[in-house]
Amino acid sequence: MATPPDSVSEIGLGSAALTPADRWRGLIAVIASAGVVGIVIGFIAPLAAILLEQRGHPNWAIGLNGAAPALATILLGPLVPKLFSKVGFLPMIMLAVFAEAILILLLLAWEDIWIWTLLRFLTGFFGTVHWIGSETWIVAMAPPAQRGRAIALYMIAISGGFALGPIVLQVTSTDGSLPFIVASTLVLLSAPLLWSARFVVPKLPHAPKAAIRQALRIAPLVMVAALMAGFVDMSALTHLVNFGRDAGLSDDTALMMLTIMLTANVIMQFPVGWLADRVNKRRLLILFGVIFFAAPLLVSQSIMTPWLLWPVLIVWGIASMGIYTVALTILGERFQAGLLASANAAIVALYQFGGMTGPMVGGTGMDLWGANGLMWVFSAAGFLFLCFAAYRTWLRWRLGITD
Repeated sequence: MATPPDSVSEIGLGSAALTPADRWRGLIAVIASAGVVGIVIGFIAPLAAILLEQRGHPNWAIGLNGAAPALATILLGPLVPKLFSKVGFLPMIMLAVFAEAILILLLLAWEDIWIWTLLRFLTGFFGTVHWIGSETWIVAMAPPAQRGRAIALYMIAISGGFALGPIVLQVTSTDGSLPFIVASTLVLLSAPLLWSARFVVPKLPHAPKAAIRQALRIAPLVMVAALMAGFVDMSALTHLVNFGRDAGLSDDTALMMLTIMLTANVIMQFPVGWLADRVNKRRLLILFGVIFFAAPLLVSQSIMTPWLLWPVLIVWGIASMGIYTVALTILGERFQAGLLASANAAIVALYQFGGMTGPMVGGTGMDLWGANGLMWVFSAAGFLFLCFAAYRTWLRWRLGITD
Protein backbone atom coordinates (compact mmCIF):
# COMPACT_ATOMS: atom_id res chain seq x y z
CA MET A 1 0.00 0.00 0.00
CA ALA A 2 1.13 3.56 -0.60
CA THR A 3 2.97 5.37 2.16
CA PRO A 4 1.60 8.49 3.86
CA PRO A 5 1.79 11.77 1.96
CA ASP A 6 5.07 13.68 2.20
CA SER A 7 6.79 10.65 3.73
CA VAL A 8 10.02 11.59 2.02
CA SER A 9 10.19 14.78 4.06
CA GLU A 10 11.13 12.60 7.02
CA ILE A 11 14.52 11.76 5.47
CA GLY A 12 17.36 13.08 7.61
CA LEU A 13 19.30 15.89 5.99
CA GLY A 14 22.18 16.19 8.42
CA SER A 15 20.64 18.80 10.70
CA ALA A 16 17.29 19.20 12.36
CA ALA A 17 17.80 23.00 12.24
CA LEU A 18 17.79 23.33 8.47
CA THR A 19 15.59 26.15 7.25
CA PRO A 20 13.77 26.30 3.90
CA ALA A 21 16.46 28.78 2.80
CA ASP A 22 19.17 26.22 3.64
CA ARG A 23 17.35 23.59 1.62
CA TRP A 24 16.95 25.93 -1.35
CA ARG A 25 20.64 26.83 -1.33
CA GLY A 26 21.47 23.14 -1.56
CA LEU A 27 18.77 22.58 -4.17
CA ILE A 28 20.13 25.29 -6.45
CA ALA A 29 23.61 23.71 -6.29
CA VAL A 30 22.32 20.23 -7.19
CA ILE A 31 20.07 21.61 -9.93
CA ALA A 32 22.98 23.58 -11.38
CA SER A 33 25.18 20.47 -11.42
CA ALA A 34 22.46 18.58 -13.29
CA GLY A 35 22.22 21.42 -15.82
CA VAL A 36 25.98 21.27 -16.44
CA VAL A 37 25.80 17.53 -17.10
CA GLY A 38 22.80 18.17 -19.40
CA ILE A 39 25.08 20.38 -21.51
CA VAL A 40 27.58 17.52 -21.75
CA ILE A 41 24.90 15.06 -22.89
CA GLY A 42 23.67 17.50 -25.54
CA PHE A 43 27.31 18.02 -26.57
CA ILE A 44 28.68 14.46 -26.66
CA ALA A 45 25.82 12.82 -28.58
CA PRO A 46 26.14 14.91 -31.78
CA LEU A 47 29.94 15.04 -31.45
CA ALA A 48 30.20 11.23 -31.47
CA ALA A 49 27.73 10.88 -34.34
CA ILE A 50 29.55 13.44 -36.50
CA LEU A 51 33.00 11.94 -35.90
CA LEU A 52 31.84 8.36 -36.49
CA GLU A 53 30.15 9.38 -39.74
CA GLN A 54 33.32 11.15 -40.88
CA ARG A 55 35.21 7.91 -40.27
CA GLY A 56 32.86 6.08 -42.63
CA HIS A 57 30.87 3.95 -40.18
CA PRO A 58 27.35 2.82 -41.20
CA ASN A 59 24.30 4.49 -39.67
CA TRP A 60 23.21 1.36 -37.80
CA ALA A 61 26.57 1.23 -35.99
CA ILE A 62 26.38 4.95 -35.20
CA GLY A 63 22.87 4.39 -33.86
CA LEU A 64 24.05 1.52 -31.68
CA ASN A 65 26.81 3.74 -30.32
CA GLY A 66 24.26 6.44 -29.55
CA ALA A 67 21.99 3.93 -27.79
CA ALA A 68 24.78 2.62 -25.54
CA PRO A 69 24.24 5.15 -22.68
CA ALA A 70 20.49 4.44 -22.59
CA LEU A 71 21.17 0.70 -22.61
CA ALA A 72 23.46 1.15 -19.60
CA THR A 73 20.67 2.94 -17.76
CA ILE A 74 18.19 0.17 -18.47
CA LEU A 75 20.51 -2.70 -17.57
CA LEU A 76 22.49 -1.22 -14.69
CA GLY A 77 20.24 1.53 -13.33
CA PRO A 78 18.56 -0.85 -10.83
CA LEU A 79 21.99 -1.43 -9.22
CA VAL A 80 22.45 2.24 -8.33
CA PRO A 81 20.45 2.23 -5.05
CA LYS A 82 22.59 -0.67 -3.79
CA LEU A 83 25.73 1.30 -4.65
CA PHE A 84 24.38 4.28 -2.70
CA SER A 85 23.92 1.97 0.29
CA LYS A 86 27.37 0.38 0.05
CA VAL A 87 29.55 3.33 -0.97
CA GLY A 88 27.52 6.22 0.43
CA PHE A 89 25.19 8.61 -1.35
CA LEU A 90 27.47 11.60 -1.96
CA PRO A 91 30.72 9.57 -2.32
CA MET A 92 29.11 7.42 -5.04
CA ILE A 93 27.87 10.44 -6.98
CA MET A 94 31.28 12.15 -6.72
CA LEU A 95 33.00 8.94 -7.86
CA ALA A 96 30.64 8.80 -10.84
CA VAL A 97 31.47 12.40 -11.80
CA PHE A 98 35.23 11.78 -11.85
CA ALA A 99 34.83 8.42 -13.63
CA GLU A 100 32.68 10.00 -16.34
CA ALA A 101 35.21 12.81 -16.88
CA ILE A 102 38.05 10.27 -17.28
CA LEU A 103 36.05 8.06 -19.66
CA ILE A 104 35.29 11.04 -21.93
CA LEU A 105 39.02 11.75 -22.21
CA LEU A 106 39.69 8.08 -22.97
CA LEU A 107 37.68 8.50 -26.18
CA LEU A 108 40.75 10.37 -27.46
CA ALA A 109 42.92 7.26 -27.08
CA TRP A 110 40.99 5.08 -29.57
CA GLU A 111 39.10 5.48 -32.82
CA ASP A 112 37.68 1.95 -32.92
CA ILE A 113 33.88 2.24 -32.87
CA TRP A 114 33.39 -0.79 -30.63
CA ILE A 115 35.74 0.55 -27.98
CA TRP A 116 33.90 3.86 -28.27
CA THR A 117 30.60 2.03 -27.78
CA LEU A 118 31.95 0.32 -24.65
CA LEU A 119 33.26 3.63 -23.29
CA ARG A 120 29.92 5.33 -23.98
CA PHE A 121 28.14 2.45 -22.24
CA LEU A 122 30.32 3.05 -19.18
CA THR A 123 29.84 6.82 -19.31
CA GLY A 124 26.12 6.14 -19.57
CA PHE A 125 26.24 4.08 -16.38
CA PHE A 126 28.13 6.72 -14.39
CA GLY A 127 25.89 9.40 -15.85
CA THR A 128 22.92 7.36 -14.61
CA VAL A 129 24.37 7.38 -11.10
CA HIS A 130 24.47 11.18 -11.27
CA TRP A 131 20.99 11.31 -12.83
CA ILE A 132 19.31 9.08 -10.24
CA GLY A 133 21.28 10.68 -7.42
CA SER A 134 20.32 14.23 -8.45
CA GLU A 135 16.63 13.44 -8.78
CA THR A 136 16.56 11.53 -5.50
CA TRP A 137 18.43 14.37 -3.79
CA ILE A 138 16.04 17.03 -5.09
CA VAL A 139 12.90 15.06 -4.27
CA ALA A 140 14.19 14.38 -0.74
CA MET A 141 15.52 17.88 -0.09
CA ALA A 142 12.72 20.07 -1.42
CA PRO A 143 10.26 21.53 1.09
CA PRO A 144 7.10 19.43 0.63
CA ALA A 145 4.87 22.38 -0.24
CA GLN A 146 7.33 23.49 -2.95
CA ARG A 147 8.46 20.13 -4.31
CA GLY A 148 6.76 20.51 -7.68
CA ARG A 149 8.45 23.85 -8.33
CA ALA A 150 11.85 22.49 -7.30
CA ILE A 151 11.49 19.56 -9.71
CA ALA A 152 10.31 21.95 -12.42
CA LEU A 153 13.49 24.01 -12.00
CA TYR A 154 15.49 20.80 -12.32
CA MET A 155 13.68 19.87 -15.53
CA ILE A 156 14.31 23.38 -16.92
CA ALA A 157 18.03 23.04 -16.10
CA ILE A 158 18.27 19.63 -17.78
CA SER A 159 16.30 20.69 -20.86
CA GLY A 160 18.25 23.92 -21.14
CA GLY A 161 21.49 21.95 -20.87
CA PHE A 162 20.43 19.65 -23.71
CA ALA A 163 19.68 22.71 -25.86
CA LEU A 164 23.00 24.42 -25.02
CA GLY A 165 25.08 21.32 -25.81
CA PRO A 166 24.99 21.71 -29.61
CA ILE A 167 25.72 25.44 -29.25
CA VAL A 168 28.85 24.68 -27.21
CA LEU A 169 29.84 22.15 -29.89
CA GLN A 170 29.57 24.87 -32.54
CA VAL A 171 32.00 26.98 -30.52
CA THR A 172 34.58 24.20 -29.99
CA SER A 173 34.06 22.53 -33.42
CA THR A 174 34.60 18.78 -33.78
CA ASP A 175 38.30 18.96 -34.62
CA GLY A 176 41.10 17.66 -32.42
CA SER A 177 41.04 17.10 -28.69
CA LEU A 178 39.44 20.40 -27.61
CA PRO A 179 35.79 19.22 -27.61
CA PHE A 180 36.66 16.20 -25.42
CA ILE A 181 38.64 18.36 -23.00
CA VAL A 182 35.75 20.83 -22.80
CA ALA A 183 33.23 18.02 -22.17
CA SER A 184 35.40 16.45 -19.46
CA THR A 185 35.94 19.84 -17.81
CA LEU A 186 32.21 20.55 -17.80
CA VAL A 187 31.56 17.24 -16.06
CA LEU A 188 34.17 18.09 -13.43
CA LEU A 189 32.53 21.48 -12.83
CA SER A 190 29.55 19.64 -11.35
CA ALA A 191 31.76 18.25 -8.54
CA PRO A 192 32.23 21.51 -6.55
CA LEU A 193 28.53 22.29 -6.99
CA LEU A 194 27.59 18.93 -5.49
CA TRP A 195 30.15 19.29 -2.71
CA SER A 196 28.72 22.68 -1.77
CA ALA A 197 25.39 20.95 -1.04
CA ARG A 198 26.92 18.31 1.25
CA PHE A 199 25.16 19.82 4.30
CA VAL A 200 21.81 18.71 2.88
CA VAL A 201 22.69 15.22 1.64
CA PRO A 202 19.70 12.91 2.21
CA LYS A 203 20.36 10.07 4.63
CA LEU A 204 18.79 7.14 2.85
CA PRO A 205 18.45 3.87 4.78
CA HIS A 206 19.42 0.62 3.09
CA ALA A 207 16.97 -0.35 0.39
CA PRO A 208 14.95 -3.47 1.22
CA LYS A 209 15.15 -6.59 -0.91
CA ALA A 210 13.20 -6.44 -4.15
CA ALA A 211 12.98 -2.66 -3.75
CA ILE A 212 12.43 -2.06 -7.47
CA ARG A 213 9.47 -4.46 -7.51
CA GLN A 214 8.02 -2.76 -4.44
CA ALA A 215 8.35 0.62 -6.12
CA LEU A 216 6.56 -0.65 -9.23
CA ARG A 217 3.77 -2.06 -7.06
CA ILE A 218 3.30 1.12 -5.01
CA ALA A 219 3.03 3.57 -7.93
CA PRO A 220 2.45 1.69 -11.20
CA LEU A 221 0.67 4.61 -12.90
CA VAL A 222 3.66 6.87 -12.22
CA MET A 223 6.01 4.29 -13.70
CA VAL A 224 3.87 3.82 -16.82
CA ALA A 225 3.73 7.61 -17.21
CA ALA A 226 7.54 7.73 -17.25
CA LEU A 227 7.62 4.94 -19.85
CA MET A 228 5.15 6.81 -22.07
CA ALA A 229 7.02 10.11 -21.66
CA GLY A 230 10.27 8.55 -22.87
CA PHE A 231 8.49 6.74 -25.70
CA VAL A 232 6.87 9.90 -27.09
CA ASP A 233 9.66 12.39 -26.30
CA MET A 234 12.45 10.52 -28.07
CA SER A 235 10.25 9.50 -30.99
CA ALA A 236 9.15 13.11 -31.50
CA LEU A 237 12.75 14.32 -31.41
CA THR A 238 13.64 11.69 -34.00
CA HIS A 239 10.70 11.84 -36.38
CA LEU A 240 8.63 15.02 -35.93
CA VAL A 241 10.57 17.10 -38.48
CA ASN A 242 10.34 14.34 -41.08
CA PHE A 243 6.62 13.99 -40.31
CA GLY A 244 6.14 17.68 -41.10
CA ARG A 245 8.14 17.45 -44.31
CA ASP A 246 6.27 14.32 -45.46
CA ALA A 247 2.97 16.06 -44.70
CA GLY A 248 3.88 18.86 -47.12
CA LEU A 249 5.47 21.52 -44.90
CA SER A 250 8.68 23.31 -45.85
CA ASP A 251 11.86 22.32 -44.05
CA ASP A 252 11.84 25.54 -42.02
CA THR A 253 8.21 25.10 -40.95
CA ALA A 254 8.79 21.45 -40.05
CA LEU A 255 11.75 22.46 -37.89
CA MET A 256 9.57 25.15 -36.31
CA MET A 257 7.16 22.42 -35.14
CA LEU A 258 9.90 20.83 -33.06
CA THR A 259 11.18 24.21 -31.86
CA ILE A 260 7.74 25.22 -30.61
CA MET A 261 7.27 21.94 -28.75
CA LEU A 262 10.69 22.14 -27.10
CA THR A 263 10.30 25.81 -26.20
CA ALA A 264 6.93 25.22 -24.55
CA ASN A 265 8.49 22.20 -22.89
CA VAL A 266 11.12 24.35 -21.16
CA ILE A 267 9.43 27.65 -20.37
CA MET A 268 6.21 26.15 -18.98
CA GLN A 269 7.78 23.69 -16.53
CA PHE A 270 7.70 26.09 -13.58
CA PRO A 271 3.94 26.76 -14.00
CA VAL A 272 3.45 22.97 -14.19
CA GLY A 273 5.43 22.53 -10.96
CA TRP A 274 3.44 25.31 -9.31
CA LEU A 275 0.22 23.59 -10.38
CA ALA A 276 1.45 20.21 -9.12
CA ASP A 277 1.95 21.76 -5.66
CA ARG A 278 -1.69 22.85 -5.56
CA VAL A 279 -3.91 20.28 -7.25
CA ASN A 280 -4.44 16.52 -7.14
CA LYS A 281 -1.30 15.21 -8.83
CA ARG A 282 -2.85 11.94 -9.93
CA ARG A 283 -5.61 13.79 -11.79
CA LEU A 284 -3.03 16.09 -13.34
CA LEU A 285 -1.12 13.03 -14.55
CA ILE A 286 -4.28 11.69 -16.18
CA LEU A 287 -5.01 15.10 -17.75
CA PHE A 288 -1.60 14.99 -19.41
CA GLY A 289 -2.46 11.48 -20.61
CA VAL A 290 -5.56 12.91 -22.30
CA ILE A 291 -3.33 15.46 -24.05
CA PHE A 292 -0.97 12.67 -25.17
CA PHE A 293 -4.00 10.92 -26.72
CA ALA A 294 -5.72 13.93 -28.31
CA ALA A 295 -2.87 16.24 -29.39
CA PRO A 296 -1.36 13.91 -32.05
CA LEU A 297 -4.76 13.44 -33.66
CA LEU A 298 -5.30 17.20 -33.73
CA VAL A 299 -1.82 17.73 -35.20
CA SER A 300 -2.55 15.31 -38.05
CA GLN A 301 -5.79 17.16 -38.82
CA SER A 302 -4.40 20.69 -38.51
CA ILE A 303 -1.03 20.29 -40.21
CA MET A 304 -1.93 22.89 -42.87
CA THR A 305 -3.75 25.22 -40.45
CA PRO A 306 -1.07 27.13 -38.51
CA TRP A 307 -3.49 29.05 -36.23
CA LEU A 308 -4.61 25.68 -34.83
CA LEU A 309 -1.39 23.69 -35.23
CA TRP A 310 0.84 25.96 -33.15
CA PRO A 311 -1.43 26.06 -30.04
CA VAL A 312 -1.81 22.27 -30.16
CA LEU A 313 1.98 21.84 -30.30
CA ILE A 314 2.38 24.24 -27.35
CA VAL A 315 -0.08 22.26 -25.21
CA TRP A 316 1.52 18.98 -26.26
CA GLY A 317 4.98 20.34 -25.45
CA ILE A 318 3.85 21.36 -21.97
CA ALA A 319 2.45 17.88 -21.32
CA SER A 320 5.41 15.97 -22.77
CA MET A 321 7.83 17.10 -20.06
CA GLY A 322 5.15 18.02 -17.52
CA ILE A 323 4.10 14.41 -17.09
CA TYR A 324 7.64 13.49 -15.97
CA THR A 325 7.76 16.51 -13.62
CA VAL A 326 4.49 15.45 -11.98
CA ALA A 327 5.68 11.83 -11.76
CA LEU A 328 8.78 12.91 -9.81
CA THR A 329 6.66 15.09 -7.55
CA ILE A 330 4.46 12.12 -6.71
CA LEU A 331 7.54 10.12 -5.71
CA GLY A 332 8.11 12.54 -2.85
CA GLU A 333 4.64 11.84 -1.50
CA ARG A 334 4.36 8.12 -2.05
CA PHE A 335 7.73 6.66 -1.06
CA GLN A 336 9.53 6.29 2.22
CA ALA A 337 13.27 6.89 2.45
CA GLY A 338 14.35 3.29 1.92
CA LEU A 339 12.49 3.03 -1.38
CA LEU A 340 13.05 6.50 -2.78
CA ALA A 341 16.29 5.84 -4.72
CA SER A 342 14.89 2.54 -6.04
CA ALA A 343 11.70 4.24 -7.20
CA ASN A 344 13.79 6.89 -8.93
CA ALA A 345 15.95 4.21 -10.56
CA ALA A 346 12.81 2.50 -11.86
CA ILE A 347 11.45 5.74 -13.34
CA VAL A 348 14.75 6.58 -15.04
CA ALA A 349 15.13 3.07 -16.48
CA LEU A 350 11.55 3.04 -17.78
CA TYR A 351 11.94 6.50 -19.33
CA GLN A 352 15.09 5.31 -21.11
CA PHE A 353 13.40 2.08 -22.24
CA GLY A 354 10.58 4.16 -23.71
CA GLY A 355 13.20 6.41 -25.30
CA MET A 356 14.87 3.43 -27.00
CA THR A 357 11.68 1.79 -28.27
CA GLY A 358 9.73 4.93 -29.23
CA PRO A 359 11.81 5.94 -32.27
CA MET A 360 11.71 2.37 -33.61
CA VAL A 361 7.92 2.00 -33.22
CA GLY A 362 7.28 5.53 -34.49
CA GLY A 363 9.45 4.96 -37.55
CA THR A 364 7.70 1.66 -38.24
CA GLY A 365 4.33 3.43 -38.03
CA MET A 366 5.47 5.91 -40.66
CA ASP A 367 6.72 3.09 -42.91
CA LEU A 368 3.41 1.24 -42.64
CA TRP A 369 0.86 4.07 -42.75
CA GLY A 370 2.68 7.12 -44.05
CA ALA A 371 3.36 10.36 -42.17
CA ASN A 372 0.18 10.14 -40.07
CA GLY A 373 1.33 6.74 -38.83
CA LEU A 374 3.60 8.58 -36.40
CA MET A 375 0.66 10.48 -34.90
CA TRP A 376 -1.39 7.29 -34.68
CA VAL A 377 1.43 5.63 -32.75
CA PHE A 378 1.62 8.59 -30.35
CA SER A 379 -2.13 8.65 -29.85
CA ALA A 380 -2.20 4.87 -29.28
CA ALA A 381 0.41 5.29 -26.53
CA GLY A 382 -1.79 7.91 -24.86
CA PHE A 383 -4.87 5.70 -25.23
CA LEU A 384 -3.12 2.73 -23.60
CA PHE A 385 -1.99 4.97 -20.74
CA LEU A 386 -5.57 6.18 -20.21
CA CYS A 387 -6.84 2.58 -20.24
CA PHE A 388 -4.32 1.69 -17.56
CA ALA A 389 -5.25 4.82 -15.58
CA ALA A 390 -8.93 3.84 -15.76
CA TYR A 391 -8.11 0.34 -14.51
CA ARG A 392 -6.01 1.71 -11.63
CA THR A 393 -8.75 4.22 -10.74
CA TRP A 394 -11.34 1.42 -10.64
CA LEU A 395 -9.03 -0.71 -8.51
CA ARG A 396 -8.40 2.16 -6.08
CA TRP A 397 -12.17 2.70 -5.83
CA ARG A 398 -12.67 -0.97 -4.98
CA LEU A 399 -9.99 -0.75 -2.29
CA GLY A 400 -11.50 2.41 -0.85
CA ILE A 401 -8.51 4.65 -1.70
CA THR A 402 -9.84 8.14 -2.20
CA ASP A 403 -6.72 10.35 -2.44
